[in-house]
Amino acid sequence: MSDILGIFSILFLPLLITLIILYGIIKKAPVYDIFIDGAKDGLKTCIDILPFIIGIFIAIEALTTSGAMDFIQKLSRPLFDFLGIPEELISLILLRPVSGSGSLVVAEKIMQEVGPDSFAGRAASVMVGSCETIFYVLALYFSVTSVKKMRHAFAAGLAGYIAGIFASVYICRFI
Repeated sequence: MSDILGIFSILFLPLLITLIILYGIIKKAPVYDIFIDGAKDGLKTCIDILPFIIGIFIAIEALTTSGAMDFIQKLSRPLFDFLGIPEELISLILLRPVSGSGSLVVAEKIMQEVGPDSFAGRAASVMVGSCETIFYVLALYFSVTSVKKMRHAFAAGLAGYIAGIFASVYICRFI
């Protein structure tokens, strides 16, 4: 069975691309022209979102190198203690809404320090898998769409993020 899955995983993408091209040929669509138009649109989208991505990465770097993240962590430690959230998770909780890749690095650090089977390691794993990078998603979404007013998007994203944090911490207490 694992041999079949291995072969399927190796052939999946080439087969999918072949099927798409064959479908286009059968429908008599200009497949190559459509591909070129899509590539142009993709490059234009990359250029449109690049300033927002650079801004997010500069902000993260400024927070961590200036010591502001450590200060915020120390300042918020009593609140997290009151809520029953381990202090190892504070930096992950603060960084996850901003950067997915940055929070993966923090989650790896947590697992190296306390172990993946520890409470903090399990909660960090669930957070990384279930909590969204709110600011990153909003920056990308509002930079490439014609929608310019965030209205309730930020509040809804933040509410979902907070719910995800509490769910991951309290569910991991029982597993």
